[in-house]
Amino acid sequence: MPLPTGEPDSLQAVASWVHDRTQRHDHFAHIHRASEEHRVRHGPICTVYPTGSGPTLGTLVAAIDGKRVLEVGCGLGYSSLWLAFGSSPDGLVETIEQDRSHAEFARRHFQQEGYENRITVHQGHGAEVLPRLTGPYDLIFCDGDIDEYLVDLDHFLRLLRPGGLLVTANLFLGQHDPDLPGLEQAAAYRERILGEDRLLTAFLPTGLALSVRVVPPATS
Repeated sequence: MPLPTGEPDSLQAVASWVHDRTQRHDHFAHIHRASEEHRVRHGPICTVYPTGSGPTLGTLVAAIDGKRVLEVGCGLGYSSLWLAFGSSPDGLVETIEQDRSHAEFARRHFQQEGYENRITVHQGHGAEVLPRLTGPYDLIFCDGDIDEYLVDLDHFLRLLRPGGLLVTANLFLGQHDPDLPGLEQAAAYRERILGEDRLLTAFLPTGLALSVRVVPPATS
């Protein structure tokens, strides 16, 4: 029996179908494009790399009825907007961005999209800002500097509520640049979230890691 017209018939075709339809229905695709254009203009020193998982983040926040969300690595605000969009109507997102000019761009985008009262930008490195924060958070999205991941993880475990979700990006950047600083830390982070008794972790084919904060079993 022949496949229905337009039915994807290979893994590559499925990936193309998902990408095309997701892009078509992306509420903040224009912010993603603006972020990509910004990086091209500013060259290799620019740290703006918008995630390709915006709708996934929004869906995950909605699935857990997230009301308080934390992000490390704001860029120009694309992922922050998806996190706010997916959170409950009274949900609040706090995001950390090290670059002052990028933080200002993000604030303008939040105002432009009507989310200025629901997203707060903390300007600075995660290692500087995280010690000052108090939980609990329902979801944490880790998308910052991989050389800080291991230090940040200790704070994530402190800040994430039981049953909360830690979403981590950038864990396999060695496939893009084998000389990138921080790859050893990212590798150690991967192993730690898999072996950590307080986390239940799975990896998506895109490379995102999903870790649920669980109560470790009692020891006899």
